[in-house]
Amino acid sequence: MTKRIRLWGIPLALMVVASACQKTGDAPPESRQVELAPAPPAQPQLADTAPAVSSPTADLKAGAAPAPAKVAEAKAPPKPAPRTAATPVAASPAPAPAPVPAAPTTGTIGSGAALSVTTAARVCTNTHRVGDRVTATLSSAVTGTNSAEIPAGAIVTLRVTESVRGENGKEGVRLAFEPVSVTYGGESYEIAGSVRVAHLETVRSQTTGDQAKKVAAGAAVGAIAGQLLGKKTKSTVVGAAVGAAAGGAIAAGTADWNGCVAERGAVTVTLAGPVVVKLDK
Repeated sequence: MTKRIRLWGIPLALMVVASACQKTGDAPPESRQVELAPAPPAQPQLADTAPAVSSPTADLKAGAAPAPAKVAEAKAPPKPAPRTAATPVAASPAPAPAPVPAAPTTGTIGSGAALSVTTAARVCTNTHRVGDRVTATLSSAVTGTNSAEIPAGAIVTLRVTESVRGENGKEGVRLAFEPVSVTYGGESYEIAGSVRVAHLETVRSQTTGDQAKKVAAGAAVGAIAGQLLGKKTKSTVVGAAVGAAAGGAIAAGTADWNGCVAERGAVTVTLAGPVVVKLDK
């Protein structure tokens, strides 16, 4: 009996399930669309209590595995953009060239340099006084630093510092100079130093007439002396001759002399200090 009930119960259960499925499939289209429509998003609700925060201890008590801890990832440095053929390559700056020193514009003629010059005209004690200036011409070039050069032909100006004639002899004759400047190329440079005259001429300052007068005066004196002493003509003649000789000696001994530097006379100028001159461009 029990087996029959079980066998009949199975078909009955199947019929009930089929009937339920048929009812569900016969539902109107409107209700199906309502069921398929998406539910509106849930609005946040204010809660009186803070939401429960899970902790590793609570998860262990509940039997759940703890969530793995987040490890901060180190950010790798950004990779440089790949270089393409169109990407310009910045050229490294070329080193600045070393400054070129400026070319010198002046040179120096050192102290002690000797300038050999010749006078342009004759200079004498009776024609030039102290303070007068005379010119001379440089005979040979003088060089210095930075290829500086005072060329031959430069004009050297001298000033007379002494001009004395010899009174009653040659011993007192004095004629001296000092350098003033050197001029060439449109420029004039002051110079200082000493001047040496190679040869100083001595010239009698008396004229022939003055000389004859002194001789005649001596002869007359001798003649008078002879006549007085001998009272004869012969004595007078001898006295005149002796007197003339004496007069000539007196004339020679009492003559005045001038000192002269001849035209184109050699003179040496020695610089007492350096002279800075411009270089030729």
